[in-house]
Amino acid sequence: MIRLHRHEAAILSLGCWMVMCCISFATCDDVLMLPNVRTTLDDCHLRFHKLTALSAVKPIFGIPAVLKEFAHMGAIGWTESDGTISWRCGGTLIWYNFVMTAAHCAIDSNGRQPDVVRFGDLNIYSSEDDEFAQQLSISEIVRHPEHRFAAHYHDIALIKLEKNVSITDVVAPACLWTDNEVRFKVLEAAGWGRTGFAQEQTPVLLKVSLKPINNTECSSFYSKYSDRRLRKGLQDHHICAVDEKMDTCEGDSGGPLQIKLMHNGRVTPFIVGLTSFGTVCGSASPGVYTKVSSYHDWIVDTMKKHGASVDKSIFNATFCALRFVHVREFEDSVITHKSDNYTSVDTDLRHMFISSMPSHLVKLAWRAEGHENCYGVVIDEVTVLTVAQCAAFNGQPVTHILFLGTNEMNVSMVHIHPNYIEGSGYSNIAILSLEQLLPLAYIQPTCIWHDHNVRYEKTYVFGFGRADINRIFSPGEINSSIAILRPLVTFKNSSTCIISTNFTDRLRKGLASEHICTGNDFFLVPKSCELMIGGPIDDEIGIANNLYPLTIGLNQFGRDCGFGEHSVAIGLASHVDWMKTVLLKNYDVGGSSLQFLDPDLHLGDSCISDEGKKAQCVVASTCSRKWNQFLSARNINFCSSTSVICCPLEDIENDIEMHPDIATCPDIVRNLGYTVENGSLVMIGWMDNTTIDFRCMGTIITKSLILTTASCIGLKVPSFVQLLALNESEPNLREVESRLIHSGYNFTDNSNDIALVRLRQPLEWNFSVFPSCLWTNRTHTPLVLSMVYPHGIDPIVMLDQLVIAMYNSDCQRALNSTLHDSQICARYPGFISSCVYAPTVLQWYRHDSVQFVIGLASVDLECGYWDYMLFTRVSSFINWIGQAIVD
Repeated sequence: MIRLHRHEAAILSLGCWMVMCCISFATCDDVLMLPNVRTTLDDCHLRFHKLTALSAVKPIFGIPAVLKEFAHMGAIGWTESDGTISWRCGGTLIWYNFVMTAAHCAIDSNGRQPDVVRFGDLNIYSSEDDEFAQQLSISEIVRHPEHRFAAHYHDIALIKLEKNVSITDVVAPACLWTDNEVRFKVLEAAGWGRTGFAQEQTPVLLKVSLKPINNTECSSFYSKYSDRRLRKGLQDHHICAVDEKMDTCEGDSGGPLQIKLMHNGRVTPFIVGLTSFGTVCGSASPGVYTKVSSYHDWIVDTMKKHGASVDKSIFNATFCALRFVHVREFEDSVITHKSDNYTSVDTDLRHMFISSMPSHLVKLAWRAEGHENCYGVVIDEVTVLTVAQCAAFNGQPVTHILFLGTNEMNVSMVHIHPNYIEGSGYSNIAILSLEQLLPLAYIQPTCIWHDHNVRYEKTYVFGFGRADINRIFSPGEINSSIAILRPLVTFKNSSTCIISTNFTDRLRKGLASEHICTGNDFFLVPKSCELMIGGPIDDEIGIANNLYPLTIGLNQFGRDCGFGEHSVAIGLASHVDWMKTVLLKNYDVGGSSLQFLDPDLHLGDSCISDEGKKAQCVVASTCSRKWNQFLSARNINFCSSTSVICCPLEDIENDIEMHPDIATCPDIVRNLGYTVENGSLVMIGWMDNTTIDFRCMGTIITKSLILTTASCIGLKVPSFVQLLALNESEPNLREVESRLIHSGYNFTDNSNDIALVRLRQPLEWNFSVFPSCLWTNRTHTPLVLSMVYPHGIDPIVMLDQLVIAMYNSDCQRALNSTLHDSQICARYPGFISSCVYAPTVLQWYRHDSVQFVIGLASVDLECGYWDYMLFTRVSSFINWIGQAIVD
């Protein structure tokens, strides 16, 4: 006997797991059982079964890093008559030969200008780290034209160096923050511990974290001192910040007030302000800084007038961040080890990933004008979940979705949560029904997270942004194309969630239990990542040795994908009951169904039912009263899985009505030991003159009976049965005595399509001739099945195709005919269409190598391009088969 496997690649990836691997997993039988009737939304791992590959390769390498944090920081010095240098101010390298500092640093108390700037040196009075230092002479100093030494206004100046610095890991220009809005919660100042000429100075570069405060609050503080240099009060070009720890000074005069922004797996310092003036260090009083954004145009124009070949785009956030990205520090998340001289990094640990569009993520669209940034997730082939704010635009409901790039599918109906109010962030969820089926061969629907608690500290969201500012490898190249991004974010709670003031009006009652807050407490380079509205908070769930996409929530709003200020999503777990009312047939929203699952109870164990009666753990098919309670949304106790029920002893349905030949079949097969492939299959033929026309397939179920379909047998009694497992010691042709067709067979809809063929002489069991056991469970079906059928006209060569059992309600959407409970549908995982051949037996191989016949294909269902295949469900006819055996 020869059996060939079609679509070998798919079988290797999926078949090994579902057939061979089940032998080594004790719980495989329970996990891979599909209820015949759908009662939950927590079943995508069954409906859309597909194997997902894993990869754990992570490159690790080392780079020098200690001085990189301050690569832009310069010490501004005055050369004394004895040759020593007095370092009295700080400055920031902003171009190859330009340094930005405070205007009051242009001269000292003796009216002398500084003449030198030193970079790449942490300890300016020691030679221990001088190997990285670069010291350059000053050629020009340009103060802002409105600056006056007698006042604290327009305190900014540019220093031109005698030549360009050499760009290295420890000497590189910073970028400028050019946006007037400074929304950062914490800023950083750096310097050698000096805010003016009168204070003591430390030789080692220090940094301090500062909290910005508004100018009104700051002005009230300085008004107490009646400082004549602030006669006009604080202006828009001032920034106030305070060190609440009071343990160090704000930094050198002219030194940077900065924020580090993440990009390309690294961080770049952006200068927000310059240290201008303050009060006594350590007093928790605010320092005042010159706001850089107020002087952007003056800075660029001055640089151009003094020989720099620059234009207005020089400080564009994206271009500036990319300009020296190769020498920037790596973000903290990728650092695995840090020493005095080297830092080891693992770039697979970064927070921002360039990703492909996952197949379950779709874009929402309108035939006319609509939202440009609205997305949703596919949860089955005709259903998309999204946020209610994306379900309509100016009163017009979404008309279609875009999936797998540019493919379109029309929306047939929009279901918006009844409690949603436009513009609100509460009950912000909607369901879109599609006109046609999405191709499951290319789309892996996502699972719905049902638990209000999350499993991990971090998760993923989806956004989009420029490829160049997010690419980790080959950084620095300009590429303005938009990439799909998958940021790694942290779950926040109500006390740690920071919501931008732009969105507080959507949550006027504050965060509720239905909300999920995610993000990171550090900021991105502007426009690095825009959150996909309606896109998922994604995770993966592992079930039965497989991985499935899992959606925890749908994003409503958030700036920069939740970096710096966080994003808020609607949690799916809070709205499962509402989704059931839309998606599950006959779901009772008012039901009080409680399901108790005891993982310590297994098949055969004693238990106590929900009614307090003595009970036993049995398969659901032998406790139909309790199973019907479950389908009716009433209380029920499960043992170990939803295929094993804690059934009261008086309700257990024994197997007295089942014929012994059916009940003992598994024992018969196991006792035979070694058996050959297809030893239970036969071809059924009719004598035509001198040849036999084998056009039907059947499976041996007793020594005298062959199970097949009525549609194939027809009205004429077949002549012979040919055994498919060849054995030279036995004849492979057996004469047929009679045939029996189910009385309820309807050829128009193929209902009750089942028949039996009786042999004239009984068979004898051996390693090449044995029965295929009947699947008798009336409530559950094995998920992963094997479809066996002959190859062309050669009855000796058989093909074996793996298929996945599906709910009849899923199949009903694809087929025009009405499905009956006595029918079962299945599909190919991973293929664009499903094709069933007429003489086909649907089998399942249990972990102990016993094979069960699950279904039979009707002869009228020739191979076609359908989404699902239809079979006769054998378990529906156990009593009819048992009666035929007796007769």
